[in-house]
Amino acid sequence: AQETSCASDYDVTIQELLLNTRAGFTPGEATIALSTPIPAGAYDLTMVSYDEHSSKLIDQSDQIHEQWFLQLLDAQGGVVFQSGVSPDLPDDQDWLTFNSAATVTGEAVTMRVVHAELDTNVNSIIAHCAGFTAIPPAVGSIGDTVWFDSDGNGVKDAAETGIPGVTVTLDGPVAATTTTDADGIYRFLDLPAGDYTVTVGNGPLGTALSTAGSDTVGLAEGVDYGDADFGFAPIIVEPELGAIGDAVWLDENGNGWMDGTEAGIAGVRVVLTTESGPLETVTNANGRYSFPDLAAGDYAVTVDLATAPAGTALTTAEVRNVALAVGETFLDADFGLAAPSVLATGAIGDLVWFDGNLNGIMDNGESPLAGVTVSLFDPATGASQTAVTNAGGRYMFVTLGAGTYEVTVMTSTAPESTALTTTGLYTLTLADGETSLIADFGFAQALPTTGFETADFGIAGLVLLLIGMAALVLVRPAGRTPWHLVDAYEVS
Repeated sequence: AQETSCASDYDVTIQELLLNTRAGFTPGEATIALSTPIPAGAYDLTMVSYDEHSSKLIDQSDQIHEQWFLQLLDAQGGVVFQSGVSPDLPDDQDWLTFNSAATVTGEAVTMRVVHAELDTNVNSIIAHCAGFTAIPPAVGSIGDTVWFDSDGNGVKDAAETGIPGVTVTLDGPVAATTTTDADGIYRFLDLPAGDYTVTVGNGPLGTALSTAGSDTVGLAEGVDYGDADFGFAPIIVEPELGAIGDAVWLDENGNGWMDGTEAGIAGVRVVLTTESGPLETVTNANGRYSFPDLAAGDYAVTVDLATAPAGTALTTAEVRNVALAVGETFLDADFGLAAPSVLATGAIGDLVWFDGNLNGIMDNGESPLAGVTVSLFDPATGASQTAVTNAGGRYMFVTLGAGTYEVTVMTSTAPESTALTTTGLYTLTLADGETSLIADFGFAQALPTTGFETADFGIAGLVLLLIGMAALVLVRPAGRTPWHLVDAYEVS
């Protein structure tokens, strides 16, 4: 059976004789309004011709050139589609169906049919119908790879691998979410043309994006876009940097300390020796200097005496060695300069502190003791003098001549219930202009005096006393008194 239907998305029923040859056709002639406007787009076109051929044997002249074509027009009468010419209807059949592709360039609201042959007799061919079936636009895709960008350069190198399980989101004419596969690959399929935004989610812990976090894609019809890739690089935590300073000053009394009234010296060249070579700077108007942005490590600081005031020399160490911790700002690399007349005198110091671990050495974390009185005695002259420790636990006797001196600490000025963990007397001999900074005194918590002799209970300096329902643990540094309370426990 011959197909006589034009069933489609947009059916055009014609059922009209072609009464005009193409030669006599005029633009406003024989148009028919479409029941439904046909939008612009691509279509599969079906056209059906009809002519009853029972009289063909009687009059052959009416059975030739049975061909026609179709035009669609927009609201302004412009042609937005013209079909090809239909095949000639064979003599042995009444119906003819033929198909072709159709591109409608604008919305069609009217149609007309035209005989395809010029200068011939009008025959009885009927353009039965036409059907336009929309061709879905070609779809495309968007995707690529999420990868571990080990060198952080934003480019996927050959040895770099994909990251599985990363969420990727698509926004646009189609919205979707997916995750990368075992190779870090993802893809959004069956996408119509349009503008899309692809956004990547979080990468693995300890990584950060080395590329943009989103990609805007203008997807053309039928295009597969494979460049929406995202890299994650390891987060490299740069160590915190530190600094070393701080002052070069005129040490008027030659004691090696920058006292409140002593002024800094401007224009002195300071050199910092590092593993990568020397750095240098010059002290400012206040005698201050700084070497910022330093990594942890070992450094040595010196001053260029050629840039110091004429006739001065150091009253402090020539080199300050600094073991700089991560992020530390070390501001004790100070250098004092004094005239020869000042340098000819000597000095004795230096520190009183709370010796928490009883080892006789000031360890990190142990606190200085302020307000403790220290006495200096000169046996040669019988003269004595005192000094009181400052907030940093420091004391100093200056302008001392060569000779032997005795340094003692007045324990009565130390905190209550403390006792010495070091010697209480230093005998020091100074040469001309010498500075001695070894007379340090440590104090620790001690038991109050009870009159109870504990020596017989000591085993290697450790005593456990049972007093009522309490146990007291005491310790005494070798060869020293008194005993020191370490801890107390309830006895049950």
